[in-house]
Amino acid sequence: MLEAFSWNLELAMDSFFNDGIPDDMEEDDDDELLPSVGLQELSGFFEKYKDPKEDKIDVEGMQRFCDDLECDPSDIAMLVLAWRLDANAMCEFQRREFMDGCRKLGCESLAQLKQRLPALRREMDDAKSFRSIYLYAFEYARSSEPGQKSLALETAIEMWKLLLVGKFQHLELWSEYLAKETTHAIPRDTWMLLIDFVQMINVDFSSYDDDGAWPVLIDDFVTWAKERLQKKS
Repeated sequence: MLEAFSWNLELAMDSFFNDGIPDDMEEDDDDELLPSVGLQELSGFFEKYKDPKEDKIDVEGMQRFCDDLECDPSDIAMLVLAWRLDANAMCEFQRREFMDGCRKLGCESLAQLKQRLPALRREMDDAKSFRSIYLYAFEYARSSEPGQKSLALETAIEMWKLLLVGKFQHLELWSEYLAKETTHAIPRDTWMLLIDFVQMINVDFSSYDDDGAWPVLIDDFVTWAKERLQKKS
């Protein structure tokens, strides 16, 4: 399980205590349960997009990969694919990540992976998969900012817009508040607790417990949002 979370103990523990061991992880150790994939064909698939000097698909190769998939890089399917491939860094796939991940998906070609895109998008509709993707997204996005424990505000906002569309009724207000009222990077605990906030809050914020152990950023947002809603009513 640790390997699936890039050997990040905190992330793996969060997922385990919230969701238990995902079904797909329980099966991954049994090669007999994996779909039959031609390794030579899969290797050729990887080679088509890999960097000439390094054994990975880099930013340039990723753009060609997305173009051929006819899938915008900002499509949620690409984030879910990165999660499925257990990619450690944004905008690149290492050979082992690509080979192992595509093998588990049962895809050895561009055409097969393109057919899987709708299923990848549907992963967001499954509660356990969504939470796992959400937890993964923090570390994945933070990989673009080496040495930083928190996530840059602009990066966090864009990731939330991608992950929470259709799931957070106050997403527009939340994004506006962050853009106007703060400049601070987003720590991991705030990222993790926001998903709990999203799942419990109602339209008028009456379900919010002011005495709860929420991060200051969320407390301040609720106060700000209530004032905005009162002015509109």
